[in-house]
Parts: sequence; C-alpha cells; structure tokens
Amino acid sequence: MPKLLVVGDNPLIASAIERAGERLDLETDVATDGWDAIEMLRDGSYRAIVIDADLPRHSGYGVLSYLREEKGDHLRNVILMTSAEPAAVRELVREDLQIIAKTERVEEIAEAVTSACCARD
Repeated sequence: MPKLLVVGDNPLIASAIERAGERLDLETDVATDGWDAIEMLRDGSYRAIVIDADLPRHSGYGVLSYLREEKGDHLRNVILMTSAEPAAVRELVREDLQIIAKTERVEEIAEAVTSACCARD
C-alpha cells in the first residue's frame, strides 16, 4: 500500500491529513518533529509528504534540505504547510514544491495531497 508521511506537531492537523490520506487509500506515518521525519525518510518511501514548516528539533526547511541533498527528491510529491506568505516562502524553496497555508480544513489538505500523489504518476 502506498504511504503518506505527515510531518507536524499539531495533532488536529495531522489527524485531518491522515483522514485525507485514508480517502486516497494511503497508509499514513506521522512524525512530530524534523528529526523523526528524517529517520522515517531514511527507512521508507512515500507517495506524498506533508511538512509543517515550523517544527520542533529540526524545521520543515531542514527536512526539505535532507530530501534534496540525501534523497535527490524532485519534491513534486511534497507539500509544505506554512503560516508565512507563500510568495516569500517560494523565494526560499524550489518551484516544484507545493506550498499551502496551514489549515485544519480537510478539503484543502485532501486536494493538496491528491495533487501531490498525481504528480508522481
């Protein structure tokens, strides 16, 4: 079964993303900080990855750096959630990365996850 990785410390948002993944038949792993996410990425393969930019122990940007440097990932299947202005964040990250406003609305998350999953096809 394809897997979804949720990297975030807010249990409400993580739960909403997990429900969105279930609707897409994705098994979900949850990391509550950047270091845990990197450990999971070392050990597994994910159809889509949702990362909160603001994480304890190692930021979401650190996880993105790991993906680029160690995995060589193209990042089309990665969604970065942030409360910062997306245009400002876009200047810091590559163009193929999806950026969405941090939200608890499942519909927006599900749409972003669906888009990330389709990007790999």
